[in-house]
This record gives sequence, C-alpha cells and structure tokens, in this order.
Amino acid sequence: MRGRIRIMMVVGLVAAVLVCSTGCLFNIFQTARTIGAGNIGLALGSGLYALTIDETTTHFLTPQARLAIGIAEGVDLGVQTGMMVSLEGDDPAWMGIVGDVKFSLFDQPDSIALALGFGGGFSLEALGWEVFAELFLESNARYLPVFLTYQPSLSLAGATIFHHLTAGLKLAISPQARILLQVDWQPILGVLYGGLSYGVALQFAF
Repeated sequence: MRGRIRIMMVVGLVAAVLVCSTGCLFNIFQTARTIGAGNIGLALGSGLYALTIDETTTHFLTPQARLAIGIAEGVDLGVQTGMMVSLEGDDPAWMGIVGDVKFSLFDQPDSIALALGFGGGFSLEALGWEVFAELFLESNARYLPVFLTYQPSLSLAGATIFHHLTAGLKLAISPQARILLQVDWQPILGVLYGGLSYGVALQFAF
C-alpha cells in the first residue's frame, strides 16, 4: 500500500512537469542534510519550464550540476552551475554560477533536519550578481520523504529582493544516493522570471 502511494506521488509530480509554466532558472538541488566532514557530494539534474514573453512561449531544459564538500561536521561548501537549452532550437546560454555555505542546525533521525545557508554568485535570474540566505527543512521520517526550502536573495543589479520556494520528494536509492523530485516557485518576480519550475536530480555522496 505504501509503495503504491509513493508511486502515485511520483507519477503526479512527473505529470505536473508536462504542464509547467513560466519558471525560474536555478533549481535548489539540496536539502537540509549535510554530507559529513571530508566527504564529497554531487547532484546532477535538470529543470523544465516555459518562458513567455510578448505571447511567445519558449520551452527550456536547464541541466545543472552541484558539487558539495563537507568542510566540517555539519558544514558544507557548495557550488552550482548549469545551462539553459531551448527546445525550440535557440542558442543555449550559461545560467551562471552560485556558491553557498550550509550549516546544520538540527538533525534528528526519524524526525526532522533543519539547516541554514548563505551564499551568492552570478545568475541570469538575478540579472547579474546576487547574495542570498537559505533555510532548509527536511523530514527524516521513513514514510514522509519531503523537504522544503526558502531562499530570499538580493539582486545587486537592481537592489531587488527575490523569493525562491522549493518543495519536493527525496527517494532513497541507497544510503549514499537518492533522487530529488521538486517544484521551485518564485513569486512576485514579474513577467520574465515569475512562476513555477520543475526539477529532477540524482544526488549522491562519497
């Protein structure tokens, strides 16, 4: 029964990808979990969204890679980059590069994990350089594999504050690997970057 419920949740999220609307560029491919001192983590994934400008819609895949290094117990240093590839055949573009430091505040087995992060970088969605904070909440309950993230960021190009919300499922493959299925939402960002983006990533540590 639990297996059927999980399959239905995955199918529902994948179906939502097929009807996505205008979205953000970078997906937050991480959760509250830290990887441990001396370990290396890698997330490989892609977002999918449709950008509508002047009643013309272009669909994009956004393949992305995130590298994380455990610089201390409960502290990760990460960097993420990616490309945006038009499904209509337009030239691909580099999305930029962002980095952050994540601190584990609380991580209780079979309960919840909470982490705080700070970072910045150069990205298309911020129209240049940005700085941001992050709040990660993750369920460690076996039958509730969900996570939430809130990322407020400040675009230095226009002194504009952006709000990025992420909700998703984490499906364990092994103790070191899992799949992230998520929806990223950036409200109150105007025509170009407001709306939903859908992402899937393989995340593993070694």
